[in-house]
Amino acid sequence: MPVDQQTQKFVEHIEMLGMRIFIAEIVWTVIGTAIFFGLLYLTLRYAIRDGLRDAQRSDRRTAAPRERDRIAAPDMRAD
Repeated sequence: MPVDQQTQKFVEHIEMLGMRIFIAEIVWTVIGTAIFFGLLYLTLRYAIRDGLRDAQRSDRRTAAPRERDRIAAPDMRAD
């Protein structure tokens, strides 16, 4: 079925617009995913670091006095 030139241009314009929207969605998805995993990495990194630091502090607090001294200032003498 023949279509006039103005209708054909309109259809091509809509198709191009749809392709641009599709590309924009892909770009935003990639950017959003990168931001999400970046924030997840930073959160876990600092949570693990702080968790290890807290664990070391609690070891020093709950250890027996001699053990606490050994943890706080390890003996540098060779056995």
